Amino acid sequence: RDVMVHKFGALRGMVYGDKFTHRLVVPQDKLLKHGKIVHGDIKSVEPGKVLLKDGSELEFDYLVCATGSRSKLADPLADVSTRDGIMAYWNNIAKEIEKAKSIMLVGGGPVSVELIGEIADKYGHEKQIYLATNKDKVLYNDPPFAAGFYKKIDKQLKKLGVNVFTSEEVQMPFEKDNPVLVGERNVTLGRKDITVDLVINGTGSIINTYMYPEAWKDGESARIKVLPTLQVEGVDNVFAIGDINNVRETKLGYTAMLQAGVAVKNIIALEKKKKLKKYKPSKPVILVPLGRKGGAVAMPGFSLGPFFASMLKGKTVFVEMSWKNMNQKKALKPEIK
Repeated sequence: RDVMVHKFGALRGMVYGDKFTHRLVVPQDKLLKHGKIVHGDIKSVEPGKVLLKDGSELEFDYLVCATGSRSKLADPLADVSTRDGIMAYWNNIAKEIEKAKSIMLVGGGPVSVELIGEIADKYGHEKQIYLATNKDKVLYNDPPFAAGFYKKIDKQLKKLGVNVFTSEEVQMPFEKDNPVLVGERNVTLGRKDITVDLVINGTGSIINTYMYPEAWKDGESARIKVLPTLQVEGVDNVFAIGDINNVRETKLGYTAMLQAGVAVKNIIALEKKKKLKKYKPSKPVILVPLGRKGGAVAMPGFSLGPFFASMLKGKTVFVEMSWKNMNQKKALKPEIK
C-alpha cells in the first residue's frame, strides 16, 4: 500500500463514511528522510532476507517484524492496496448502517463495543442495537480489568439502549469476504429469536504471521516466540513486536509502541556491543471510547470514566497524531460536517 491505514479511527469511518474516511488513509511519501519504502507483498522471510511475491529480495542486517493483526471485520481489506478501495469499503458499511433499523454486533471485544459507541453517538436511540458474546461479560480479559471499568462500560451501554447478551453462541454464516450480513434475518440466542436488518462480525482477530518460518512460531497461537529482549528465539538479529509476538499482555497499539522503542534501543545496543534492554510486559490496561464523549479506561487496580476516555482517544481517535508521525500534518483535511 502507498498509504498507512489509521486503524484507531476505522470504526468511526464505518459509521460516518465519506465525511471521515479521508482522514484514515495517510500518505507515506514523507515518512523517511533516510532510506526508502518498498511496496510489495511478502512471500516469506528467510535468514538474512525477505522474499517478495514479485520475485525480488530484500536483504537485511536487522529485521523488525511488525506485521500485526486484523479484525475479522477488516479481513476483506487484506488484499486491497489502493486508497480509494480502502475508503470505499468503509463507506459502504456506513451506508448499510445508516439504512438499518436494527443491528446485531456479534462479539463482545473492543471492535463491537467501540462500533456500538460510534453508532449510538451518531444515531442516538433511533436504531435498535444488540450485542452478543460467548463470554460472561463484554470486554472479557484474562486476567480481568479493574472491576470499576466493567461497571462503567455496562452502565453506559444500558444508557445507550444496547441489548447485551452474554454467554451466548451465535451461529451465523460469516465468510472471509463477508463479515457484514445485509438484509432481514433471524438470529437465535438461547431460546430467543431476534430479527435484525444488519449483522456485523466483531469477533476475534487474525494474526499476520503466515510469512515467517514455522520454527519461529508458537504452534498453538501462531505468534512469534520472543525473548524478553523481543528478539526472536534463536535469531539474534530479528525482533518481533506488537500483536504477532507471544508476550503475555493485552495486545494494544500503545503496548506495541512501547515494544518498538525497546527493539530500536536493542538494535543500537547490538551495534555498539552493549547489554540489551528487557521489555517489561504491561499490566492489564485498556482504553475503550463509546463515541466522542463516552467510554472508560482500565488501569492497574482502578478505572477512569467517560471524560478521560474522551480526552485520551474518543474525541480525536488519534488522527492528528498519526498524520504528524508520518510527517503529513499539513496535508490533513478536516472532518466534513
